[in-house]
Amino acid sequence: MTNITHVVLKMLDNTPSIRRCMSQGLINTTALAKYIIKEKNIDATLDAVSSAIRRYKFDRYDEIFDIANRIVSFGELSTKSKLANIAVIKDTEIQELLPKLFSIIQFNRGDVLRIIQADEAIKILVNEKNLDNVKDLLPKKKIIKIDRNLAELNIHLHPEAVKTPGIIAVISNELAMNNINVMEFMSCVPEMLWFVKEKDILKAHNVMFQLCGPLEE
Repeated sequence: MTNITHVVLKMLDNTPSIRRCMSQGLINTTALAKYIIKEKNIDATLDAVSSAIRRYKFDRYDEIFDIANRIVSFGELSTKSKLANIAVIKDTEIQELLPKLFSIIQFNRGDVLRIIQADEAIKILVNEKNLDNVKDLLPKKKIIKIDRNLAELNIHLHPEAVKTPGIIAVISNELAMNNINVMEFMSCVPEMLWFVKEKDILKAHNVMFQLCGPLEE
C-alpha cells in the first residue's frame, strides 16, 4: 500500500492541472483512480488507488498557486514577432565574435538581441531582418540550428514575483493546457520572455491576457 500511495502522490505532485481541478471539485475520484492505474500501469485495486488519492493534501499547493496567480495578475504584456533563433557551438571563437553583434543590432530602432548560454551551446535571438547579417558574422560550421518564424511574449511582472514560488509553473501550465509549445524561455527580472511560433502568438497572448486580468474577489 505504501508503494501505491507513493506513486499516486508523486504523480499528483507533478501534475498541477489535476491538482487544480481536484481543489475545485471537478474530478471524480474513481475516474482519476482509473486514469492513474492505466497511466502508471499500477498493479492495484481501484479502491486502493482511490484511497491514496483521498489522502492527498493539496491545501499547501492551492495557497502557493493562489499567491502566484495573484502576482501574475499584475503583469503587463507586450509582444514581438518575426524573430529567429540561432543555436551555435559554444567555444572561444564564438565568444570572441559575440561582441560584434552589437554593431549589427540597433536598439534605438527597437531591434531585438537575446542571448542564452548553456554548457554546450549559445542561442541568439534576433529580428529576422538581421538574420543574414548575423549569419555572415558566424562561421557556418559553428551554427547548429536556426529556427525562424518565432514570436516573443514579454510579461513585465510585479517586483514581488522574484520572491514568489510558482510563477513560472502558473504560466507554463496555462500555455501547455492550451497546446502552446514554448520554444524558448528566459528571465530578466522583472520581465519573463516566452518564445513561441508565430502561429501561436495570438492564442498565447490571449492566455496571458486572461492570467494578467484582475482576479475576482
